[in-house]
Amino acid sequence: MPAGFELTIGFGANGNSLGYLGGGWARAEEGFTWAVGQESHLLLPLGPEPREFVLTLNATPFVMSPALRGQRLIVSVDETIIGSVTISRPTVLAWRIPMGLIRRGDKTLVTLQHPDGTRPKDISGSTDERELAFSVSEVKLRQMPVAMLGGHPVPEGLSLGGAVSSGFATHPGLDLKEWVTGRTGLTLPDLITRFESLGDNCEFGLVQRRCDTEPLGLLRFSGSFSHDVIRGIEQEFEGIGDPADIVPRLDGDAGHREFMIEERKYGLVYHTFVYEGERTPELMRQQEATRLKFLGRKFLEEMELGDKVFVFKTELPARESEVLPQSSPHFYPVISMS
Repeated sequence: MPAGFELTIGFGANGNSLGYLGGGWARAEEGFTWAVGQESHLLLPLGPEPREFVLTLNATPFVMSPALRGQRLIVSVDETIIGSVTISRPTVLAWRIPMGLIRRGDKTLVTLQHPDGTRPKDISGSTDERELAFSVSEVKLRQMPVAMLGGHPVPEGLSLGGAVSSGFATHPGLDLKEWVTGRTGLTLPDLITRFESLGDNCEFGLVQRRCDTEPLGLLRFSGSFSHDVIRGIEQEFEGIGDPADIVPRLDGDAGHREFMIEERKYGLVYHTFVYEGERTPELMRQQEATRLKFLGRKFLEEMELGDKVFVFKTELPARESEVLPQSSPHFYPVISMS
């Protein structure tokens, strides 16, 4: 199996799923296949060697409110459970397949248990007697790369402090701006604007400032939790910028207090770099309402374009549930800096 192996399985009528299906599947339809009964099976080429993978699944649950509001899904590799979730709408799910799991051959059995599979005829006027659980449109299997540490010297200034991290040695003799242009063909300000903060705190925004650029960003100087950011993206930041949700407050030492903004709908707390006496609280509220509406639209447009790398900078190691998609069909945190 080559390094960086990636497999995409399409579950539509014209897809390639037949070679990977076990029992528990209906006949393929245009764009998807129903998982039926109480469990379904996949046979995936993990190989006998010890390797680590990420398995992703695009699924739509069979639901019908109020009788059936969600579907449970339990995923196991051979007989080891690797994850479980309950979903009530179309979503992308992902699980890590650990390296240590015993594999019995070139093909490994992956079992999807779905105990809430239900016949449509039992809860609606439909005549469909199949026990439907999830329709699956696509499954992807990606081999996790082996970390390669200690190989490439980088300029000391790249860390904005000269620290040695992640196995990359810093070299104070290298010029940061020349190194960036030589490696990427971009200037340092151009390179750093290809990235946008997803919050947690303002440090990545300060990195951009140190790189001589001041890009506009909804979460650039914001403290925000990953689940609030995900909720905002899922709801397309609907209603952001409502003045009733914006609370300006003064923070800092007497005589040099900065206006901080608490945005209560999506839990954002951020710097304004506007200080006491420069504006009134009410003017701050109105200006930030306009600013948040604009930046919310801009954030969603840029995420849709897919031209930027979105960075979630956190002081603590990211939990796996924050990195692998579990509930949102749109949100994939690309980099988590700890």
